[in-house]
Amino acid sequence: MAKPTHEDAMLLLHFAQWQGMPEAVAWIWSEHFTPSYDELVKKYPFGSEERLKIDKVCGYFELLGLYYKHDLLNGELIFDWYAIDTLWDKVKGYVYGLRQESGDRRLFEHFEALAVADAAWEASKR
Repeated sequence: MAKPTHEDAMLLLHFAQWQGMPEAVAWIWSEHFTPSYDELVKKYPFGSEERLKIDKVCGYFELLGLYYKHDLLNGELIFDWYAIDTLWDKVKGYVYGLRQESGDRRLFEHFEALAVADAAWEASKR
């Protein structure tokens, strides 16, 4: 992996400043979040504030994953900043259920790929 540049850092700083992300991630780590898709959609219907939070987090990491895939975001920098694989493990039940219900197996595929790359990076550092 290439050494991060100042430009990489500025891009990541831009992503880090997305409005509402800290609150959305905190909700996912709270006792209110359930990893079961069926329970989650029953408790938090489409359009609810809670569903918007999880969709915001998944969309955020989907975009980071897309940038990473196309070498527009330095993996060394992002993986050192955030435990993406751990967050993916928390939300993957929701994503898999959403894929099944929608019939779109590509939903949040870049988030998932980013989590796999993060786990590999982490393993290489041990």
